Amino acid sequence: MSVGCLMQILLLDGKRLEIVVQPKLYASELRDMVASHLQLRENDYFGLTFRDETGHYQWLKLDKRVLEHEFPQRTGPLVLYFQVRLFVDSVTYLRDSVTVKLFYLHAIQSIYKGQIECDSDRVFQLAAYVLQAQHGDYIDEPTTKMQMKTLTLLSTNILKQHLSLTYCEDQIIEFYKTLKGHTVGSAIVNYLSIVERIPAYGIHYYYVKDKSGIPWWLGISFRGVFVYDHADRRKPRKV
Repeated sequence: MSVGCLMQILLLDGKRLEIVVQPKLYASELRDMVASHLQLRENDYFGLTFRDETGHYQWLKLDKRVLEHEFPQRTGPLVLYFQVRLFVDSVTYLRDSVTVKLFYLHAIQSIYKGQIECDSDRVFQLAAYVLQAQHGDYIDEPTTKMQMKTLTLLSTNILKQHLSLTYCEDQIIEFYKTLKGHTVGSAIVNYLSIVERIPAYGIHYYYVKDKSGIPWWLGISFRGVFVYDHADRRKPRKV
């Protein structure tokens, strides 16, 4: 009898899905199992990643058996990450509400982790849309500040740019007040419409070195291929 491997799939809403992966299971089949769990029909936009020994994310190859990938040697269940792999120019191309919600959750994570870099005002505006989608219309300042403590809204880089968390919260509240009447769906679509206009949206970054051993970030997206300084991914150096 073949022995399976226990894996945890980290979903975009932060929940974990445990699956015993059998030796003959292909990555495409595992991706489809996760999609079925999420009632996701447009699964071609998504994929599974793992973190290698260097801490970088690597995609599972869909035409390869899951256990044939070179995973890092660690104790406990191996963690895989369910993520958006293929991006679109506009959320209007997505046909299903489940797909839209997952793109939205992926964007929130990317903003929070600083993977999508943008100016503070835009981050504050986006955070307000998250509050509107999560909690509905603005009630009052104390309630909103309590709500913000339960959400991942501001990246470390944004917090470093300002003197205090209170200032950031006050800016978010001012945007939030203007969103009265937006439904959950409207808030999510507006959030994605703003994110889609950010140059860094939809880019997958890969750590590379040139012939001289100098490290760079190689950015690949639906817009093309770009090269970034290792210390600054805001603007590409070469196209």
